[in-house]
Amino acid sequence: MKKIIGITTALVLIVISLAYLYFSNLNVSSRNNDRVLSEIPAEASLIFQYPNDKSLYEIFSDYTVFDTIIGTQSKKELAWIKDFLISKKDLTDLTEGQKVFLSFHPSKTDSVHFLWSIQLKQNISINDLRNILSGLSDIRISMKERSVLEININELKRPFYLCIDKGIARGSFSAELINQTIDNKTKKISQLFIKEINTGLNKDANALAHLFINYNKPGFLKPYFRRKLGDNMEMFESFSGYSSLELNYKTDVMMFNGISRIPSVKDSYIPIFLNQKPVKNTIKLVMPYNTASSITYGISDYSRYKKDLDVIFEARAELDTLNRQIEKIRSETGINPERDMIKLWAKEMSTLHLSTSESLGIIKVSDGSKLQFLLDPMSSFYSPTVRRMNYNNLFYFYFGDPMKRYSKPFFTITDNLLILSNSPSSIQRFLNNYNSGRLLHKSDAFIQFDQLVADQSNVSFVLYLNNAEILLRNSLKSNYSQIFRSKNYGIKDLYAMSYQLTSNNEYFFTNFYTTYKNIKTASETDLFVDSIGSN
Repeated sequence: MKKIIGITTALVLIVISLAYLYFSNLNVSSRNNDRVLSEIPAEASLIFQYPNDKSLYEIFSDYTVFDTIIGTQSKKELAWIKDFLISKKDLTDLTEGQKVFLSFHPSKTDSVHFLWSIQLKQNISINDLRNILSGLSDIRISMKERSVLEININELKRPFYLCIDKGIARGSFSAELINQTIDNKTKKISQLFIKEINTGLNKDANALAHLFINYNKPGFLKPYFRRKLGDNMEMFESFSGYSSLELNYKTDVMMFNGISRIPSVKDSYIPIFLNQKPVKNTIKLVMPYNTASSITYGISDYSRYKKDLDVIFEARAELDTLNRQIEKIRSETGINPERDMIKLWAKEMSTLHLSTSESLGIIKVSDGSKLQFLLDPMSSFYSPTVRRMNYNNLFYFYFGDPMKRYSKPFFTITDNLLILSNSPSSIQRFLNNYNSGRLLHKSDAFIQFDQLVADQSNVSFVLYLNNAEILLRNSLKSNYSQIFRSKNYGIKDLYAMSYQLTSNNEYFFTNFYTTYKNIKTASETDLFVDSIGSN
């Protein structure tokens, strides 16, 4: 018995010791990351992390998607940084295997600057680093203010700047950005963002690479646009929180998977989907061929969804007004929406933005004929296929933010789909495309892309780049809009970008995905010919 107790005690002590060593290592790693991250300027809403490992660079040698997005000039600069870090044994000894943090910084001149930050294995001075670099060929080195090295390289168009502080090396092709990192008065990224990064890194230290996104103001998209984000893009300004994503490597695909922590705020819409279960996306099968972007929402439990919506309305001081409108409908039409209409809502809705700048709302229903019967007394005749609502905000009351723009919309019902728009001609064009089979999902490019998009989610945003190009060029700041025309970028070779949130009660599983349009995107003529051939 004493022997058994002794063995058990020994095992417990071993487990405790191993746990102590494990969490001690995590704490040391987190402290090192804190030092590296704490001097990154605050406007960095995107931070990419990867290990400085020669074998990893070999894996990524044919990873063309990232190069396609950043352009040929940045590709050359990134390639030089890689070669620079492994060019000399003294540098390799200082940096091999260390975490590299690459942060993205939109500038006042409407361009993106990169900042590389890396914890060195041992603390050296800037003069030590200068001596190490002096042995490299084809570079010229000079010392600037604040002990910043300026490195001029024959093969690149602009100098590279390096500084060292407390064993951390930082580099950028922007002197202004390097000075911001050194300046203690410059606002840096928040401790909450740093904590989220550490959590993600500790969760899977063996991932090929990580991407961290800060959705808090100003957000990761707003700096690139001329004005407030509109249409479906505005979703990314509507919530706060962070994403911690890991790279899922495939040579011709950029795919990140991970989690997003989006806090519940009383007047914030997206977090209410944490109380829903994933729903299969079928609305994508009815989207017109010229869809530029779409957001599809999955609602598994409408009763809970409506309760959460009412909390939002109350926080916005809108609930009483909306309830009075429902009472007005009941008293003037004899229809009780709360009793009769609510049970007809199915599990999906979507908002579409078309290449023509038109917007549509789509709500799936369980019985279109019954809904038509209920809506007729609340609406007026416009055409044999289109009616217009006589009352404001009915669909906003039942579905929230996505339907807010359709306050008093034109609508039609077909095949258990309620189609909303502020333009009757948009409704008619949808019906023409739908009935003749000019639909997005029929193109080979869509089929190829859709294979890697999750079939179930709660919020699914897709940007179809070919259809959205003109809209993006008109809304992006001038320098960014040029990437669609420039030969230095391959954005035009990508088919679409998908961003999905899938509820897990406490947080959202998150998927980001983009790939090439290896197959020609179908035109209206192609789809029309295909639909004739299939009839």
